[in-house]
Amino acid sequence: MGDLLPPFAAERRSLARAVLREFELYGYSLVTAPAFEHAEAIERGLETMDPRELLRFVDPDSGEVAVLRPDITPQIARIVASRLRDTPGPFRLCYDGRVIRRRRGRARRHKQISQVGVELVGWPSPAADTEVISLAHHACRQVGLRDFRVELSHVSLAHSLLADVPEVARAQIGEALARKDVAAIDAIAREARASTDTRRRLRALAGMHGDVAVLERATSKLTWRHAQQALRTLRDVVGSLSGRGLDRCLGVDLSETRGSSYYTGVSFSLLAEGPGEALGGGGRYDNLIARYGDAAPATGFALDLDNLQWALRHAAVPPRGSEIVTLALAATTPKQRDPAAEFLRRNGIGVAVIEASDAMHALAFARAWSYAGALILGSDGAHGLRAHDGRKRRFAGSTWNDPRELRAWFAAPRSDQDE
Repeated sequence: MGDLLPPFAAERRSLARAVLREFELYGYSLVTAPAFEHAEAIERGLETMDPRELLRFVDPDSGEVAVLRPDITPQIARIVASRLRDTPGPFRLCYDGRVIRRRRGRARRHKQISQVGVELVGWPSPAADTEVISLAHHACRQVGLRDFRVELSHVSLAHSLLADVPEVARAQIGEALARKDVAAIDAIAREARASTDTRRRLRALAGMHGDVAVLERATSKLTWRHAQQALRTLRDVVGSLSGRGLDRCLGVDLSETRGSSYYTGVSFSLLAEGPGEALGGGGRYDNLIARYGDAAPATGFALDLDNLQWALRHAAVPPRGSEIVTLALAATTPKQRDPAAEFLRRNGIGVAVIEASDAMHALAFARAWSYAGALILGSDGAHGLRAHDGRKRRFAGSTWNDPRELRAWFAAPRSDQDE
């Protein structure tokens, strides 16, 4: 857990706003859930989570145990099943919030994750999976990421086999499947006394990853009933996504078992160079809403904003800063400076007043705080210094009083025509 300092915090806020705007264009309405929740409500939604993984505290007023949420989806399920019970579906909800999760590995420290995501509740058709995956793809494209992979899976493939393995060995086999370690899978399954058929199917499943052509090979190799049903659904979704132009970025990993315990069907991960882990992902969870008293099919996804920012930096996508052009403003006298500051603010230009009128000091200040530049008012008129390239300009007469002119010049790339 840590602080976000300028300008990184402004970039993060701008990125979240851009993604949320794409969600809204698909008809998703923003909902806000509390950062902490009754422990019982979270544990009901995340049945397989070890309670020791949660950060708990006791409400001093009620004496009830509360937890810092590790996942927002169970909260959305609670809201749909209770607060929105009488609202017609399907429900399209989006959110922006932080969750607290414990890291894997020896350190086992908790990590704060900033997420934006959507939940589509009440639509059982594969068309809902297509919409959610398309939206995840479109959101990443709209913020400037071009080279990434949408990797599809279907959790019932692995789950239908793990159901035949003693519970004590399931997590180990799941991890071995994720590593594609066929020898370890077979050794663990043999030690757990899994059947010969189950061991053979697990070995076959571990090799089913790559491009979407894997689905054809899987159809002839994975022949048990749950597998054939899952593969039909995946083929339908892949066909729909290809029709929307996503075919070049699609991949398949049928042995993927990691992720939320509540997934029941098509799931996916978003992968890109940089962060070394998924940008986000999601999937279908048709049984979760019922845990809160009102059964409904559902699917959704979340983006990890830390990892998305990392991938954007790795791809050299210019960061999204504040949407307001802000200037450091210096003047010879307060009588000249203060009215100018108020005028610019009224016209949508941010102003940070500084005492010094030295041009280089003003420029250094603007750069330190990631402002667009500095504007210095003197007896001979107004002078602008642009932060990103150090370009200088004298604004003749009253041209500095034109907010459009100021905004255009300070936000523009360097040009040899600047005076």
